[in-house]
Amino acid sequence: MTLQNLGNPFVRALLRSRLHGILSGSLLLVTYTGRRTGRTFTIPVLYAEDGADLLVFVGRSAEKVWWRNLSGGAPVHVRLRGRELAGTATAVVGDPELGERYVARFPRAERSLAGDPAPVFVCITDLRPADDN
Repeated sequence: MTLQNLGNPFVRALLRSRLHGILSGSLLLVTYTGRRTGRTFTIPVLYAEDGADLLVFVGRSAEKVWWRNLSGGAPVHVRLRGRELAGTATAVVGDPELGERYVARFPRAERSLAGDPAPVFVCITDLRPADDN
């Protein structure tokens, strides 16, 4: 079990609480459905705002599988600054323009991006209030 796996439950709880402001300037929760299992997963991710959309860099993408559920686009829910939103997430591989936009928000990410020949980004678009049904 990694340190990240140990910390994620704490971060999820904090982002769902009234104290979310401590982290919600750069972290959000994304909830997606596994394509093969049909199970719902919620993970915290670092995000950058890109106009009305959100941009997530998947660091060490070869070691992670969650973003593959979003290839071709998939519905997601996000908890952004204490608000539940619905949208569409699409995994994009190797787009240098997305890297430039992400680095504009997180300059330290430039080193990680430079070391990745095909960086993976998740673009979350069409954000709207989530239905509580």
